[in-house]
Amino acid sequence: MNQALGALAREYWDWMLKTNPTMATYLGDRRYDDLLPDISAAGLAAQDHDLARFEQQVTGLTLQDEADKLTAELLRLKLRDQRAEIRHGFHEWVLDQLAGPQVWLLELLNYQPLKNDEDLERLTRRYQAFQPYMQGWVANLRDGVKQGRVLPAVILERVLGQLHDLLNTPPNDSPLHPRNQEGPRFSRTALAACEKAVTEQVYPAYRSLRDFLEDDYPARDTVGLSALPGGAEAYQYRIHAHTTTPLTAAQVHELGIGQVAALEKEMAEVARSVAGTTDIQKFRRSLQDDSEHFYANREDLLDDYRAILTQVEAMLPRWFGRLPASRCDLKPIESFREKDCIAAFYYPPSEDFSRAGVFYVNTYEPGTRPRYHAPALTVHEAVPGHHLQIALAMEQSDLPDFRRHGDFTAYVEGWALYTERLANEMGVYRDALSRFGMLTFQVWRAARLVVDTGLHAMGWSREQAIQYFEDHVGLPSMEIVNEIDRYIMWPGQALAYAVGMNEFLALRRLAEDRLGSRFDIKAFHDEVLRHGALPLSVLRHLVEQYVERRRLVHS
Repeated sequence: MNQALGALAREYWDWMLKTNPTMATYLGDRRYDDLLPDISAAGLAAQDHDLARFEQQVTGLTLQDEADKLTAELLRLKLRDQRAEIRHGFHEWVLDQLAGPQVWLLELLNYQPLKNDEDLERLTRRYQAFQPYMQGWVANLRDGVKQGRVLPAVILERVLGQLHDLLNTPPNDSPLHPRNQEGPRFSRTALAACEKAVTEQVYPAYRSLRDFLEDDYPARDTVGLSALPGGAEAYQYRIHAHTTTPLTAAQVHELGIGQVAALEKEMAEVARSVAGTTDIQKFRRSLQDDSEHFYANREDLLDDYRAILTQVEAMLPRWFGRLPASRCDLKPIESFREKDCIAAFYYPPSEDFSRAGVFYVNTYEPGTRPRYHAPALTVHEAVPGHHLQIALAMEQSDLPDFRRHGDFTAYVEGWALYTERLANEMGVYRDALSRFGMLTFQVWRAARLVVDTGLHAMGWSREQAIQYFEDHVGLPSMEIVNEIDRYIMWPGQALAYAVGMNEFLALRRLAEDRLGSRFDIKAFHDEVLRHGALPLSVLRHLVEQYVERRRLVHS
């Protein structure tokens, strides 16, 4: 790599970890385990200044090597998007039930090492920084009120519910309390200091947030981003950032309507083969009325997912030349967030791979969770979906760190959704119901194109979005509501899945058509995964180059 580019990439990544110390902790970098990010207005202004400097430096480089040009372009895109997030003022109103401070601090304890007094002292200093951190968060929300950018009331209600649950738990019984952490016995001095920080810093900080939200915060009745000042422009930015395409909200909306209709035809065929009806809603009701299709208890659910994960892992060598060295563990979503959380998600391994990747599954109310959803969900979140792609990228030691941890959403989520379809070829879906479950997940992601744009660009209400899902997506009612509330707070993110999958499928067709009998599915998968996450236009360019190389070799 060009020496100046390499130095800049390293400087940027070090800056990222220092600026986002909790991300460093998640990745297993211990240097900043005692810090919290500076989210104050002054802190964000300083970040924007640094990002502008990085932009100027990367733009000024003269590069000859194509690989260097690609790295520089990816860095420019990341810097542009980070600056846009600040410019569009998301920090002035975003406080959500999935990743707000009432959730992530408790979640962080899964990743913050607590092996000795020194580790506990780092956590104590992090706790001691929590009150000024929360003051910055409240100040940002106050600025949002002045600008007319505020939370939807329905989300405020969820966040307040979480804060009440947290604060109604005595500090001594809280997961935040050091006595409730697994590990060695700590000295009395270290324990006392940490206990004091929980009682005198963390809990008062949460109370101040709760009091502000209850007493002084004017939540809005609308739910869409376009209802906020500058919201239309902010949403178009989010569409571009998450899909890495020039698509407009109207184009995405129509794309979603078409895909939902096509998928429902496939679903009707499965319903006909199983139950002799093409009425999808009637077929779904028949499944929902049969307790045999749902889990008896939490352990039943976890056992089933573990068995599916083991089954799919054994299939991978037939479809991939390179497999990650790091394993994927399965864990239940913690009790403090399971009620408001989605069905499943994935967390990557630590930077040194001492900690495995984690496939988190929601075991809340197992009797509402269909067994026939489990294969597609496992494939998406674990292998060959998120774990395989993300762990392989992290293991690419020849890539700069910011690329090893790349997060272009359309690529990451598009790949995972593509693998749901691939799993049908692999033989994962061994009966018609599990294939129906896969199609349910596919139509779910297509419906996101309709609902997300409906909410944020077309003035849809929350109720309209819920109704659309009830009409077209066979998820339990509780999951539908959780999903819609997720889209309300993460504008544009839900668009990445189907848009990204469409491109992966199109690129595979392109390679198959041009290479014919010379097409090798393992080689194709290895190629699209070897660069780390990419914008879709860049991915297409690299696949086209790969196809031409293969044609020349075999001509």
